[in-house]
Amino acid sequence: MKINMVSLGCPKNLVDSEKILGALCTAGIEISDSAEDCDAMILNTCAFISPAMDETESEIQKCLGLATDGRRLFVVGCAVNRYGDELKQRYPTVAGWYSLEDVPALIKKLAPGAALNLRTRLPTTHGFTYLKISDGCSNSCSYCTIPSIKGPHRSFDINDLVAEANELAVLGFTELILIGQDTTRYGIDVYGKPMLIPLLNRLAGIPGIEWLRLMYAHPRTIDESVIKEITRNPKICKYIDLPIQHINSRILKSMNRGVDRHRIVEVVRELKSIPDIALRTTIIVGYPTETDDEFSELMEFLSQGYFDWLGVFPYYREPGTRAAQLPQLPDEVITDRYEMALALQQELLKRKNTERCGKTYQTLIHARDRQFVGHAKFCAPEIDSRILIHQGNLALGRTYDIQITDTVGTDLRGEVTNVHEKRGTRSET
Repeated sequence: MKINMVSLGCPKNLVDSEKILGALCTAGIEISDSAEDCDAMILNTCAFISPAMDETESEIQKCLGLATDGRRLFVVGCAVNRYGDELKQRYPTVAGWYSLEDVPALIKKLAPGAALNLRTRLPTTHGFTYLKISDGCSNSCSYCTIPSIKGPHRSFDINDLVAEANELAVLGFTELILIGQDTTRYGIDVYGKPMLIPLLNRLAGIPGIEWLRLMYAHPRTIDESVIKEITRNPKICKYIDLPIQHINSRILKSMNRGVDRHRIVEVVRELKSIPDIALRTTIIVGYPTETDDEFSELMEFLSQGYFDWLGVFPYYREPGTRAAQLPQLPDEVITDRYEMALALQQELLKRKNTERCGKTYQTLIHARDRQFVGHAKFCAPEIDSRILIHQGNLALGRTYDIQITDTVGTDLRGEVTNVHEKRGTRSET
């Protein structure tokens, strides 16, 4: 049997997809990169916000269009957890629907009689890979659907994570990107205390792991010890993703973020005290009842240039959330504020990237698309600016010193000045 898989949504979904592929491979199933050359297709879905559901349904329709000559489509993941009953009625020709909890049943369906192994991953990236340290969320932000889809925050066993990281290091991965809904909460539910720093220390001790990157740190759960560890530990990238969502205290309280403006400013200032730190954040504009003055307060705070990378989202009214019950802003107001925030995002990005021109950065090559694509410690792959290199025959998964020569839209262009002799991943072409 040949299986083709499509993974939608966030890196956490990608890790789940890689574990499904790993389980199928160990059961003797062949993986195909073509939907036209397979016996069955698996679609791992996203349902976080309305555009994610639109993409999910579009992909279902596309896959069903390819489901000919006995080829079957199996749909799994967040969309099934959130809208399974509706989707089953809308797409009755889908061969099987599997919630997040039903992944073992999906594996058994496709590989009957094989031993179930969900601990093996088939990584799909080069040089870097994601390490999911927890799942679910207990923050209950008023606009968010994650707790209803994935349940409460659950930290994974530290020994299991270290074992997984060791396996990834053996495969040649040199960067681990730690992900979860709230990474700085790691360990509290299982061990009764924060365990992120012990985890980071054990990961840093793994031979071959050179970079550790921390994503999805909550301003409520990040503390001084984490900031000190980022400063102290040379393997932790001087980079952190800190989603603030807003800066106005009234809006933050309505969002149930558990912090106010003072707390966010305090954390940002402490992080900015780390030499060469790069900060990423995300914001939501057009939240219910947001006034012009409160939006202006957010824009003024962002314009101060604390953040190197800024993700901007318009508010989406998601059924089942508390924010959906609040008085909503007109769509045109949300759109106007979104466009203003995007304009600021582009202005800040251009300023930051221009400042990097002429400087040299250690860069990990992770893709090739007519040119080589890499990222440095100050930027995360797949979400921040790319570093584009036209010259030479570079190797995926290898690290090079790259001098930034100019900007290309939202990306950077650079030239090789030195090669770091480190192992690459399994594919070096």
